[in-house]
Amino acid sequence: MKNIIAIILVFIISSVPGQVIGQSVNLESTINTDKTGTLLSIQRIEVKNSAFTVKYDYKANGSDVLGIIIPKIWSNETSSLSGMIVKNGDGNSKDQFALDVWGHKKFGQLATMLEAGRILSPASQPWDFIGTRIAHGNFTVEAYVIAKHPINQRLNKDDLYYAWIAYHPNHTFVALGKQDRQYWGYAGTKKLSHFGNFTFVNYQPETKNFWFKSQTGFGEINQDFFCQENYIIATSYLTIPLFYYLHFSPILSKGTLAIKVEGRQTAGLQNYEVMLGKQLSNNLFGFAVGINSEYNKSDLNLAPSFELYKSWKNHIGQCIIELRYDQLYQIGSAFLVIKY
Repeated sequence: MKNIIAIILVFIISSVPGQVIGQSVNLESTINTDKTGTLLSIQRIEVKNSAFTVKYDYKANGSDVLGIIIPKIWSNETSSLSGMIVKNGDGNSKDQFALDVWGHKKFGQLATMLEAGRILSPASQPWDFIGTRIAHGNFTVEAYVIAKHPINQRLNKDDLYYAWIAYHPNHTFVALGKQDRQYWGYAGTKKLSHFGNFTFVNYQPETKNFWFKSQTGFGEINQDFFCQENYIIATSYLTIPLFYYLHFSPILSKGTLAIKVEGRQTAGLQNYEVMLGKQLSNNLFGFAVGINSEYNKSDLNLAPSFELYKSWKNHIGQCIIELRYDQLYQIGSAFLVIKY
């Protein structure tokens, strides 16, 4: 059974007007529909103020995540200390409780981050994790280890290791990552006026599964997407596991004209999609059409896919609606964001 009490609690907090207590509220909903019916698959409720953030992710087909984040336990001009308490689970013996602390420190041009935490569960012994990120000049590197036991015991082959390194000079970003038994590659452009591209590739040697995605924007491009800060967020998120999911905007928001090329193989089944998008109405509305495919040995199936994007924004807040329909699998999805 899902944690209904947590949902009600966060809804009560988020119902208080943000202007009154100086807080911001972010609501995200993902709805999927197919032949079997309609499902609210993910619901995020995030309430943030200057002192702390309460974040709750409801997942219909996964473990719920409820956490309290304190962004600044302590800070000065060159250092900061942050913390988080997280509950991951649906109210049974497999629930996990995580205590997480991380700190930032600058030494001139060198920026460092150190993170450590413990995961507790009635079903297993404590797990510990520790990681660091170091950035200097055109290089950034990040590495983590998740030990399936207290960290003071010897590390072994069953423990999980993650790492990536990025090179990011003036107009490019290139990174390589290792996620346990998977490998990642990333490449992107930045600080260009009318062109942007970000591409990533994932490969799993043991299963031969792969996944790649390339997004290109032309004209008035989305500089908040084609930038180094976003690339580092994406590289870290895809390579190193996090408690909370992260939603990336669709191809429609990448530029006046945009192209997406995506492909993956899972258990011998391959899927490829090519999509072309166009922004209208001062970049607040977009429409995309594509061709999706499924290939299995000698069988090839093709069908169109469609996406719509609409954004409203004023002094009170912002509302975003993303719609997608995949004719190949007859699946529709909607992603709704309300911020105030």
